[in-house]
Amino acid sequence: MKQKSLLAAAIAAALVVPVWASAQDAAPAQADQSQTKNLETITVTGSRIRSVDVETAQPVFTMSREDIQKQGYANVGDILSHLTAAGSPGYSKSAVLTSNTYAGGSYIDIRSLGFARTLVLVDGRRWGTNADGFTDLDTIPASIIDHIDVLKDGASAIYGSDAIAGVVNIITRQNIEGGDANVYFGKYGQTDGTQQQYDFTWGNKIGKLSYVFSGSYNKEDPVWARDRSFSRYPDGPYHSNVGLSSYGPGGLILNGPDGPLKLNAGGDPTKLGDYHAYDKTVDNYNASQQMMLMPETKRKSLYGKVDYAFTDNVSLHADAAYSERTSIIQVAGYPLGTGNTEVDGVFPDGITISKDSYYNPLGSQQGYADPTDLEFLRRGVESPRITKNTLKTYRVGVGLDGAFQAGTHNFNWDVNAYVNKNHGDIFGTGNYNLLNLAQGLGPSFKDTDGVIKCGRPGAVIAGCTPVNILGGAGSLTPDQLSYIGVTPNGTYGTLETGLSANITGDLFQLPAGMVQFAGGLEYRRNAGFNRPDDFSQTGLSTDLASSPTSGNYHTKEAYLELNVPVLADLPFAKRLSVDLSSRYSKYSTFGSTTNSKFGLEWKPFDDLLVRGSIGEGFRSPTINDLYGGTSQTFDVYTDPCDTVYGAAAFGNANAIASCRAAGLGPNFRQTDATGTPVDSAPAQSNTPFLSGSNAKLKPETSLSKTLGLVYSPSYADGLNISLDWYNIRINNIISAVSSDDVLDDCYLRGIASACGEFQRNADGQVVNLVHTLTNRGRLETEGYDFAVTYRLPKFSFGNFVIHSDNNYVSKFNNAPGGDSPTIYSVGQYSTWRVRSNASLDWDLGNFGATWGIRYYSGLKEDCVFECNLPNYYTPGVGITPKRQVGAVAFNDLSLRWHAPWNGEFSIGANNVFNKKGPLFYTASSNTIGNSGFVYNPSYDYGRYFYLRYNQKF
Repeated sequence: MKQKSLLAAAIAAALVVPVWASAQDAAPAQADQSQTKNLETITVTGSRIRSVDVETAQPVFTMSREDIQKQGYANVGDILSHLTAAGSPGYSKSAVLTSNTYAGGSYIDIRSLGFARTLVLVDGRRWGTNADGFTDLDTIPASIIDHIDVLKDGASAIYGSDAIAGVVNIITRQNIEGGDANVYFGKYGQTDGTQQQYDFTWGNKIGKLSYVFSGSYNKEDPVWARDRSFSRYPDGPYHSNVGLSSYGPGGLILNGPDGPLKLNAGGDPTKLGDYHAYDKTVDNYNASQQMMLMPETKRKSLYGKVDYAFTDNVSLHADAAYSERTSIIQVAGYPLGTGNTEVDGVFPDGITISKDSYYNPLGSQQGYADPTDLEFLRRGVESPRITKNTLKTYRVGVGLDGAFQAGTHNFNWDVNAYVNKNHGDIFGTGNYNLLNLAQGLGPSFKDTDGVIKCGRPGAVIAGCTPVNILGGAGSLTPDQLSYIGVTPNGTYGTLETGLSANITGDLFQLPAGMVQFAGGLEYRRNAGFNRPDDFSQTGLSTDLASSPTSGNYHTKEAYLELNVPVLADLPFAKRLSVDLSSRYSKYSTFGSTTNSKFGLEWKPFDDLLVRGSIGEGFRSPTINDLYGGTSQTFDVYTDPCDTVYGAAAFGNANAIASCRAAGLGPNFRQTDATGTPVDSAPAQSNTPFLSGSNAKLKPETSLSKTLGLVYSPSYADGLNISLDWYNIRINNIISAVSSDDVLDDCYLRGIASACGEFQRNADGQVVNLVHTLTNRGRLETEGYDFAVTYRLPKFSFGNFVIHSDNNYVSKFNNAPGGDSPTIYSVGQYSTWRVRSNASLDWDLGNFGATWGIRYYSGLKEDCVFECNLPNYYTPGVGITPKRQVGAVAFNDLSLRWHAPWNGEFSIGANNVFNKKGPLFYTASSNTIGNSGFVYNPSYDYGRYFYLRYNQKF
C-alpha cells in the first residue's frame, strides 16, 4: 500500500508541474511544434502515444532485420535466447525429459523471471499463449520480421497482464514491393543437428490495396546424448560410473535367495544358474544411450497481411497466420519394476512375477517345491519412450484505423479484433498397460504344442501373451510388446479472443509543447483444455495419470496514458517531459486491479538523455495455474535426512534434530528402487508424487523501477552509450512448491504444515508427497544494462561498427515465504552475474564480415562432486558446500557477399573454436536451466556451421 501511495503521489505531483511551467514564453516551443506536424508519427514499444520522437523513458533494445541476418540462427526463439537480458530457460528444447504440451517449443525469459512474465506482441498486439501463459516464439516465422523491439521494463499499465519483466514486440514487414527467398542450411561439427529452412515472402501495392504473404518450412534433426561427452553419461565424463540405473535390459530379481540377482549376459532367464549376485558397479545401465539431447522438429508456417485504404484517413487491416510444429522426443525405455507399479486398490504392493509363471526361475514351472513370487526391475529398452507433439496455431486479426483533426489537434484511432487458437495432439510409445502386464507375468506354462501360454493347462487365458520380463535385450518380442504396451494420446488447446479500441492524439498546448494522450478499452477471453485418452486417466498404465481439465476466464480493461512536456529549450532543459499511465483490469477470476506508471525524460542538452520510470505490474493466474488439476510426477529430490548428500550430512543442526525426531537414525540413506543407497543426489523418487493447480490463486504484483542515461556525443559521430539501472520486485509469486521445498520446510525450517504434506514408509523413504501451486513469497532482481555502439569513420579499407551489450545482475533474491530463508541466487546456477555480447562488423563494397563474442560469467552450484568451496556460508541456512565453475565465452564468425544478381551468400560458424561450457552436476534436476543432463542448455553444444542464401526479386 505504501508503494501505491508513493506512486500516486508522484503522478499527482507531475500533473501539477505543467501549471507552474505555463509561465514560460511559449513562442519557441510553438514554432518547433508546427515543424513537427509534418513528420510521420510512430508508436514506440512501451507507449501507446504516437509521436515523432523515438526516444522514450523506457529502455528499448532494437534488433533490425539486417542484424538478424548477420547471425547464424534460423528461428525467432534462437535469436532472442542470446540476448544478454535473457535468462537461462526453465524449460528448453533440450529438456527431453519433459513430455508435456509445450515440449519442443521456444520461449523467452527476460531477467530470468520466467516465461509467463514476459509479454510477446506482434505489431503491438498480443500473440497467443498456451495454457501456462507461454508464447512459443517459433510459431512466428522469422521471414516476416522487420525488426524486434525488446522493452526491458515493466509495462502492465500499458499492456496489462504478464508485462512484468518486459515486452518483446515483433514488428512485421510492410510496404513490400517485390519479394525475397531464403535458403538456410546448418549442422554441428559432429555432423548432427542438421537444420534446414526455406522461406519465401512476396508483397505488392495495387492502388489502395497492399499485401504481404510469406511461407516457410524448417526441419531440425535430433542430437543424441551419446554423441556429446557431457551427456554421454548421467553425471558427465569424469564420473561415468555414477548415476547409472539399476533398471537395465537384463532382469534384476530383488528378492533372490541371497539378495538381488542379475541375469548373466546371454543367460537363460528361466534358469537360476544363469544369474549372479547383483553388483551395481558393473551391472547398472547407462540410460543416456537411448536419449536425445535435442529433439527432432519440423515447422511449417503461412502468414498474410493486407491493408486497404478506404480514404486518406481510414484504412482496413487484416492478418492471418497458420503454423504447425511437430516435435519428436525420445528418452530411454520405461524403468519397469515392482516398486513403481503400485496402484491403490489394484496393485497395492506393485506387480510381481507369479510363482507359477513359466519365466520365473524360482517358480513352480521350473520344478521348485517352494516357488516364490519375484519382485523385479527391468528397463524396456526394446521400446524407448517417444513423444510426438504436434501443435497447430491459427490466428486471424482484423481492424480499422484512421486519423482525423479537431481544430489544430491531430488524432489517430483504431479498433481491432483477433482470434488465436492453439490445438495440439500428443502421441506416445514406450509405456505399459499394468493390467495386461500383471496378467502376462501371471501363471503361464509351455503347452503340448511347444507354445508358452497364459494360465494353466486346461484353463488358457485367451488373448493373453506371457511376458519374458527377466530376459536380456530383445527378449520382449513384438507380440509381447503389442500386448503390454500402450500408446497414450491426448489433445490440448487454447483459444484467445480479443477486442480493443484505442485513440491517441493532442490535448492542449503548453509552453513546452503539446500534451498528448492515448486511451482505450480492451476485452479478452482465454480458454484452455487438456484431454488425455480414457485409459491414461485410469492410472492403470506406467504413464503418469492425469485427468481431463478445462477452464476459462475473461477480462475487461481500460487504460489512459498522458505525455506532458514540462520544459523545453531552456538552459539544462532542452527537453523535460513526464509520461503517466494507468490501467484498470477486471478479471472474472480474482476481481479487479489497477496498475499505474510514471516515466520521466530529461534532456539537459542535445547529447544527453536522462530517463527513468516507476511502475506497478501484475500477472494473472493462467488456465493451468487455475484449472490444471493434479497429476502424478516422479520428482528428483534430495532427502535432507540423507547422511551422505542431505543437509544432515553437512552438520545442519535443524536437519539433524528434526530427522532424529522423525525416527531416522544417524546412518539413514535415501535409496533407489532396489533399496540401494543412492550414489548421487538429487535422485528420482521411487513412487509417484502429486502436483497440481489451485483455483483460488491471486495475481502476482510487481513494482519496477528504472533510471538511465543515453549519451550520444556530438563530437564523436556514430557513438552511442547507454547505462540503465533496474529493480523489479514481485510479490505473491505463483509458484510450484517443489519436493525439496516441502522437505526443507519441514526438516530445516520447522514448518509444521509442510510435514503433513508427505509420509515415510517402513524403510523411512518419502512417499505420497503432495505439492501444489500457491501465492507465496517474493522475488527481487536488480542490475544494470550497459551498451556501446560506435560506427567508426569510413576508411579506405572498409566501414566498421563496434557494438557491446552487457547485463550485470547485482541482486536476485527469492524469499519463498513463511520462515524460509531468502535465497540469494546471483552467481548461483543458473543466474549469471555478467552476460555480455560484443561484435565487430566490417563491410567493404559487396563484402562483409561480423565477429561476435558471447560471454557468461562463472557460477556456483550445490556440491555433488568436485567441491572446491566446502565451507561456503549461505545466509539464513548455514554451511552449504558449493562448487565454483569458471566463466566461458563463445566466438561466432559470419562472412557475406552481395552478388550482382541481387543475391547474398552468408557463411559462418557459431562457436568457432568449439568451446565447451563447464559441467554442472545439478543441472539435470535444477528447475532453472533444466536440460536433463549435466550441462546448461544456454551454452553451445558444439561448433555449428551454416550457409544462408538470400535472393531478392
